[in-house]
This record gives sequence, structure tokens and C-alpha cells, in this order.
Amino acid sequence: MKTIYETTILGFGNHAAIEIPAKNLAELGGSKRAPLKVTLNGYTYQSTAAVMNGKVLVVFPTKDRLASGVASGDRITVTLELDAGYRNVDVPPELAAALKANNLTDVFSNLAYSKRKEFARQITEAKAEDTKQRRLEKIITELKN
Repeated sequence: MKTIYETTILGFGNHAAIEIPAKNLAELGGSKRAPLKVTLNGYTYQSTAAVMNGKVLVVFPTKDRLASGVASGDRITVTLELDAGYRNVDVPPELAAALKANNLTDVFSNLAYSKRKEFARQITEAKAEDTKQRRLEKIITELKN
């Protein structure tokens, strides 16, 4: 299922979101927590619909705003598509190696998308090598339990 509409990017301080009008939400099946592929300005990213202050929104992270060349207040045409099936996460090489070394690759693959994404983010955003190693150890311990 897919819907296309025009909207203005909403800004909330350093954060931004895209509102999903009721008509377009109905075209997607009506779920207020639907996993989505969001395409705007030729750029596509994955997100999940959420309710905030009575409105159904899709979070529009800074990295995706920069990649798409779109900012809060811009008027855009957005395409939302239900993101059915398995959602891939870019796994950092260090995490992939640790998972393989501990025979946890399948365990990791069976986690919810949001959990896999969060684990990957923790490793990717670690600046110091010792921080990265500490986080890797914590993830591996959590997956073993």
C-alpha cells in the first residue's frame, strides 16, 4: 500500500516530523504505528508512524533531512509506503564480527527491527575505541541471556 500527498515539514526545535493526514493514513490501512518507507525529494528512508499530541507523525531525523536536502518549514511531496517484511539494518563490521565470533548472528537477525537498529547505532556512534568495545561486550552479553 502506498499514498502520496503534499505537506509541510513540521519543526520542533532541533527535531522534525511529517504529519500523516487521516485520509492518507486510511489509504495505508489505518495503523498509527505502521512501519513505513518515506520518500521525498528523491530520497527514501525507513521509519515508523507514531502519535504525538493527537497527530499521526513520521519522525524526520537530522541525517535524513540533510541527505534529502529538506528542512523544517519546506513544502514537499511525500510518498509513504507500508514497509512489509523483514527490515534490514546496516550492521557495523565490528558488531558483525562479534556476533559471528559468538554464534549470535541468527539471534541478532531475529530481533525486532528497532532493537537491531539501536544496537547498530550504539556501535556506529561510539567515538572512542574503548567505548565501542564496552558497548560490544554489553550487546553480546545481552544477546546471550
